Amino acid sequence: MQEVIVEIGNSHEGSLGIAKSLIDMAVSAGATVVKFQMHIPEAEGIPSEPFRVKFSDQDLNRQEYWKRVNFTTDQWTIIANYCKQNKIEFLCTPFSVESAKILFDNDLVKRWKVGSGNATDWPLIDYLTSTKLPLIISTGLISSEEIITLKNRLINAEIWGQTTLLHCVSKYPVSIEQIDLHLMESLLELGCRVGYSDHSGNIQVGLLALSRGASIVEVHMTPHKMFFGPDVSSSLLPTEVSELISFSYLLERMSNKSRTKEIHFEEVKELRKIFRKGIYWANNVKSGQSVKVSDLKFLKPVNDFDVVDFESIIGKKTKKDTFENSPVKADDLN
Repeated sequence: MQEVIVEIGNSHEGSLGIAKSLIDMAVSAGATVVKFQMHIPEAEGIPSEPFRVKFSDQDLNRQEYWKRVNFTTDQWTIIANYCKQNKIEFLCTPFSVESAKILFDNDLVKRWKVGSGNATDWPLIDYLTSTKLPLIISTGLISSEEIITLKNRLINAEIWGQTTLLHCVSKYPVSIEQIDLHLMESLLELGCRVGYSDHSGNIQVGLLALSRGASIVEVHMTPHKMFFGPDVSSSLLPTEVSELISFSYLLERMSNKSRTKEIHFEEVKELRKIFRKGIYWANNVKSGQSVKVSDLKFLKPVNDFDVVDFESIIGKKTKKDTFENSPVKADDLN
């Protein structure tokens, strides 16, 4: 089954109320998985860590931003429980071993999502694999060689079989010309499940990724294109998320490969009589005459003979008088 993961990230701005509202929007859109991010500043970067995009006048640096939007363990538990009450999976990306331990020790997640910036953070990867929970890993910020190294590490940890790699372009937003969905195929050759993490903010990209076989498509969601935050330009609206999810269900319903041409033919066989041409007498033919092509015409609907059979009639003798415009019947012929 193909999944759509709805990325809330830090769009909640540190508000439990907004976080719940965004969960409600994801649920209303039909989502089954919603994802947050857990940042512990002192375990993640230095105080002068620069902004990717200087979007906030409220925060002097990225560390201040992480502190402002992060939740306490009790608050994360409230969010996870709210997801459970609303029958949607709570997923949260840890950006340090410390944040991963909070999530795991409090039984908040049942699988891991790893951002591409941490895909070769071996201390974090090793901790995550030690939990034996499935992994979803974005690959936007790692090279082809590092992907192979990651694969080998996960094989050694006996978790490769539970790993999904997401093709990702780490630009916000990424231009259509740079998305390169064909690179999912090179990930597929590695022998794992493959998906796509989107930063285009364009629903058509997600639709195309699903149609190309992505097992997971991860998209950012914003309540409005004028909402505050660094990821708004890379995000979809709830209505677009809903359309993407509906498309994934449509693809699932269409994915049954057990139906054969023979099954299809049996189901529509009766329609042949309506849509295909039958054989009719083009003129009156006396009994005992040999049938010529000029004695026949071909019209809908089919009766005893389909047009495909006309050559088998030529040269046969009539055993009774026939009449123009009447269908050729089996008992008309010897």
